Amino acid sequence: MDIDLYRINLNLLVALNVLLQEKSVTKAANKLFITQAAMSKNLAQLRTIFKDEILIREKNYMVLTNYAEGLKPKLQQILEELRNLIVNGQSFDPSTSKRVFKIGMSDYISSLILPKLHKLLLKKAPGIKISIIAIDHLGGPEAFERGDFDLAVGKDFGANEAVNRQLLFNDNGVCIVGSKHRFAKKKNITLEEYLAFEHVAILRSDKPERPRLIDNTLLMMGVKRKILMETPYMEPIFQLVQESDRLIGSLPEKIAHHYQKLYKFHILPLPFEIKPMEYYLLWNHRFDNDLGHKWLREQIIG
Repeated sequence: MDIDLYRINLNLLVALNVLLQEKSVTKAANKLFITQAAMSKNLAQLRTIFKDEILIREKNYMVLTNYAEGLKPKLQQILEELRNLIVNGQSFDPSTSKRVFKIGMSDYISSLILPKLHKLLLKKAPGIKISIIAIDHLGGPEAFERGDFDLAVGKDFGANEAVNRQLLFNDNGVCIVGSKHRFAKKKNITLEEYLAFEHVAILRSDKPERPRLIDNTLLMMGVKRKILMETPYMEPIFQLVQESDRLIGSLPEKIAHHYQKLYKFHILPLPFEIKPMEYYLLWNHRFDNDLGHKWLREQIIG
């Protein structure tokens, strides 16, 4: 059946996008700064247009219909392309732009990238705002398709034609010990020495059951380290190691050197080889021709 787009209020697509994200008429209304009655009216019109309930009640909470779940990535892409159409029809001037960019990255990556990016933005684009979306690992393209962030920095999750990538840097693993540790004055340690002491380890909060790169490597060697404590946060590792005469921390080399300015610890090479860690800048391909997005990517890549 043909639909006359001239008779449809396309602002309803914006309301639908928020409803799909919030799954609540009240929360969607608050986010769009309209009354709950107005949002309920929007939902009624959307139900008529799409011939689907969109949002239904199950027990004590609201859920999306299967049809509405399928609409989410498609609608996000349509709205993003519409925004790009408008933005790209104009010239982009970083010195006057007021755009907000959402970047997905971990605390480790943030520590390395944000200080440099902040200085650059103060100088070239003081009106641009950066909003960091906390992520441990990039599990796939879904977050890019939903529009959770405009771009992200992390390890590549594998080939996907919808997500573009640019290698930012490589990193290696090192181990750290406090100044009171017996290894503090050593330049190298053996595998036996590494395994003889307790360890504080990085934990993936999104998938804590997944083995770490270091533990996988040790497992292939037929050995296992003694993990006394594990945390998804990077900074407590430096605090714990600094105060201990027994703990060993194993983590990426770049972040170790970064935090050596703030904490007292000694950096040692791992007594075994691990696969180099590659960190990428990733973004949905729909941003390829977005002038502002392209400018920000160039600044991060440097």
